[in-house]
Amino acid sequence: MKKLFKISYLTACLFAVVSLLSCKNPSSANDGIKVEIPEHYQVPKELKYTLFDDPMSYIVDRLYPIGWSKDGRYLAYATEPADEAVGAYFFEIHIKDFSTNSDAWMWKPEEDPETGSIATTWSENQELFDSKLKEFGIIPQEFQLEGFDAPFIDKNTRVWIDTTMRYSDFLCQDVVNNVTIKCGTLEENRTIFEYTHSNEYDLILYEGLGGLIKCPYKDMAAVVGVTMSRGYEGPPHVISFYFTKVEK
Repeated sequence: MKKLFKISYLTACLFAVVSLLSCKNPSSANDGIKVEIPEHYQVPKELKYTLFDDPMSYIVDRLYPIGWSKDGRYLAYATEPADEAVGAYFFEIHIKDFSTNSDAWMWKPEEDPETGSIATTWSENQELFDSKLKEFGIIPQEFQLEGFDAPFIDKNTRVWIDTTMRYSDFLCQDVVNNVTIKCGTLEENRTIFEYTHSNEYDLILYEGLGGLIKCPYKDMAAVVGVTMSRGYEGPPHVISFYFTKVEK
């Protein structure tokens, strides 16, 4: 009986040690996440968006998230804005400051070349990009676009967008006027983003939500807003993106 008790006791101790060691291992939420600031930042991968994928009707900005700062204040990303038959290559890199909901830093070429790529632009400006991304403590990681059932949002909490319209004399049709993004329930919610397209030539045909980019270090995420602007001569219309923050 004593021998059986000793075996059971040793088994329990061994289980406790294994459990403790398991707790010390990185959680699955952090698997594959780089937590160090690199010497040189690699060219980021494109975050594909396929809701509007008819090239005859829409042209979509290409979006390349780079990384978050550890405190969740900054999100860095690059974008290749759509070329509306201008015959030029467009590139921008942004570091978004969620404390002010504006860019802490933004860069684009002084002149837009006729051709180009993110790889070429990155290589030509590697020193500048490295310096700025390090300055804001950007930690690169892999990204994926997630739905609004992200784990840090309560199952009863929703994120949604409300829009109001105005009549455009130029288009002879309604276009988006005011945009409000809210988080919460229908009974209790808060506004996390609000914007008015006050310029009469802001010909916004649609505003929607594309999903979430979760911050791996905080219970927060960037909400991806989707804007459809009327094409220069009508279709194809231009799909572009912007970010705002949502947290518990």
